Amino acid sequence: MLSNELKKWTKTISMALSRTMTYKLDFFLTLTLPPLVFVLVSYAIWAQIFDRHHLQSVGGFTRDEMLRYQCWTFIATLLARSHRSWNLSEDIRFGRITAFLLYPFSVWSAYTAEFIAFQVVQLFIVALTLSVMIGSGLVPAVSIDTLLAGVCVCLAVGFLWFTFEFVFGSIAFWIDESWILRLVFFFLTTTLSGGFIPIELFPQWLQVALQYTPFPLLTSIPVHIFMGTQRDTLLLILTQVIVWISVMALCAQCVWHRGLRQYTAAGM
Repeated sequence: MLSNELKKWTKTISMALSRTMTYKLDFFLTLTLPPLVFVLVSYAIWAQIFDRHHLQSVGGFTRDEMLRYQCWTFIATLLARSHRSWNLSEDIRFGRITAFLLYPFSVWSAYTAEFIAFQVVQLFIVALTLSVMIGSGLVPAVSIDTLLAGVCVCLAVGFLWFTFEFVFGSIAFWIDESWILRLVFFFLTTTLSGGFIPIELFPQWLQVALQYTPFPLLTSIPVHIFMGTQRDTLLLILTQVIVWISVMALCAQCVWHRGLRQYTAAGM
C-alpha cells in the first residue's frame, strides 16, 4: 500500500511538472513579472523618499536596509506565494472536480502534489534571481546557514499560503464569483504581512496585534531571516508556521466537506 501511495504522488507530481513547464516563457513571465514590477516600483519609491528628504533612517531602517528589504520581499514572495490552488474555484464552478472525485487520489492530495511540483520549479527560479541580485549588488551575499534558514521558512510558509488559498477556493461551492474575495484577501495579507511597507512602520498597537496572527510569517519574518535581523529562533518560527498550517488545514477540510454536500457537478 505504501508503494502504491508513493507511485500516486510521484506520478501526480511528474504530470504537474509537465503541465507547468509546457509553456515555459509564459509560465516564467506570469510568475516573475508582477512581483518584479512591484519590487522595482517599491525600490524606486523608497529610494526617492530617502534621497529627496535626506533621511538617515525610517522606522529603524537605513536607506540601504530599506532597499534590501524590498529585494528580499521579492525573493520571499516567489517562494511563499504559489497561487497554485486559486484555480480550485474554477474547477468547482465548472464542475471539473468531478473527475478528481473519481480518481483513487483525493482532491486535497492532487492539489498538494501540484503545489510541490510548482515549488520545485520555484527553487530554480529563486536561485537564478538571487544570483543576479547578489551579482548586481542589490543584496549582499549571505551565509549558507542564513540562506538555508530563510528558504526553509519560506517553503513552510508557502504551504501555509496554500491552505489559505484552498479555503478561499472552496468558497466557490457557495459563490460563483469568488475571485474578488481572493483579491481582497491578497491585498489585505500583503499589507499586514509587511509586503508593501515593513511592519516596523505600523502603529505600535497594530504591531502588537499582528503578533497573534499568521500575517508576519507570510513576508516580514522570512525577509528578516534573510537580512539577519530576525530575533526569534528558527525552531520557534517553524513551530508557529506548523501550528497555523494545522489550523488552516483543518479549516480547509471542514469547508471542503461542507461544500461537497451541496455540489451538483453541473458546471457552467
